[in-house]
Amino acid sequence: MTKKAIDVAIPVANPAKSMTITYVVSLSIIAILSIFVHFMLDKIIHEQSDSAVIVNISGQQRMLSQRVSLFTLEYLSTGHEESKAEALLALDKLNTNHALLTTQHLVSDDINNSYFSAPHNVDKQVNEFTTLVKQALNSNDGNTENYLPDVNLAFFEMAKSPLLESLDYVVHQYEHESIKKVAKLRLTQQVVSVIILLTVLVEALFIFRPMVNKVKDFADNLHKEANYDHLTGLLNRRSFEMLLDNTFELSKRNKYELSVLTFDIDHFKSINDTYGHDVGDKAIQHISDILQKNTRASDCTARFGGEEFVILLPQTEQQNAFLLANKLRKLIEDTPLTLNSLIIEITASAGVSGYQEGDNSSDDMLKRADEGLYKAKNAGRNLVFYG
Repeated sequence: MTKKAIDVAIPVANPAKSMTITYVVSLSIIAILSIFVHFMLDKIIHEQSDSAVIVNISGQQRMLSQRVSLFTLEYLSTGHEESKAEALLALDKLNTNHALLTTQHLVSDDINNSYFSAPHNVDKQVNEFTTLVKQALNSNDGNTENYLPDVNLAFFEMAKSPLLESLDYVVHQYEHESIKKVAKLRLTQQVVSVIILLTVLVEALFIFRPMVNKVKDFADNLHKEANYDHLTGLLNRRSFEMLLDNTFELSKRNKYELSVLTFDIDHFKSINDTYGHDVGDKAIQHISDILQKNTRASDCTARFGGEEFVILLPQTEQQNAFLLANKLRKLIEDTPLTLNSLIIEITASAGVSGYQEGDNSSDDMLKRADEGLYKAKNAGRNLVFYG
C-alpha cells in the first residue's frame, strides 16, 4: 500500500444481531443477580423483623413472671380482687407467649433443649409455676386482712431465681440465634453483591469492550466503504469532490493558488483483454502507488473510477502543477509493472488545470483538467496538456 492509502476495506456482517443477543444476555445475568440480592435483602429485613418480635416476646416472659408473682403476693396480702385479676391476666399472657414460642419459634436445637431438657427445662418450669400460682390464688378465702395466709409460696421463689434465670437464658439464646442467622444472610448478600461487581467488571472487559470494538470496526468499515476506493485505498469520487469543494472555497476566499491534475492509464482496455482483470487491478494499484509516493503530504490523490485518477494540489500554481504532472507521467513510463517474470510497460496521459478568477465552482477546474486530458489522449497519449 502507498503512504496515504489505508487498508482495503473488508466487508463485515452487520454485528447488530449478535451484539443485541450478547447485550440482552449480559443484562439478564446482572438483572437476575440484582433480583436475587433484592430478595435476599427483603429476607434479611423480614428475618430481623421476626427476630425482633421473638426476642421481644421472650423478653416479655421475664417481665410477666415477675408481674404474676407480685400481683399474686399482693392479692394474698390484701385480698383485692383487682390484684387477682391482674395476676391471672399476666399468667394467661405468660402461657400464651410460651405456647407461641414452643410451637412456632423454636429456632434451633439449643433453644429446643432449653425448653424441654435439663438444666433449664423452661416448659416444665412454666407449667409448675402456673400450677403454683393458681393454687395460691385459689387459697385465699376472701380474707381482706393484711396478712399472708398459710399457702405455698414456692411460686415466688421460682420467680426470683430458677424461672427468671432460665427465661433470661432463653432470651439471650434467641438474640444469639437471630444475630447468627442475619449475619449469615448478610454474608450471602455481600457475596452476591461482590459477584455482581465482578460480573459487571468481567462483562465490561470481555463483553462490552469487544462490543464497542465491534461497533467501531463496523463503523470504520462503513466509513471506508463510503469514502475510499476498495482497490487502491484512495479517496473515491464522492469524497474527493467534497474535499475539492472545501479547498476551492478556501483558496478563493484567501486568494491561494490551487491546481488539479487528472491522469488516465493509456490503453487500459488492452491490458485487461491481454492479461486479465486481475492484472488490470494490479496495474491500477501500481499507478496509484506511483502517484501517492511522489506527491506531497498536503496533496490528495483519488480514484475517480476505472483507470482515471485525480490529484488535488493546494497552494500550487498551474505551471508547477504542469511540471509535476510531467514528472509523474515520466515516472509511470519508466516504472513498468513487474509481476513475477511478467513485465508490463504502462503509460498515462494527464490534464492540468489551475484556479482562475472567473471560476464559480470546483467543477470549472475539473472540466478544464478533463479537457487537457482529452487533448493529451487525442495528441497520441503519454502526454500532459493544459485544460
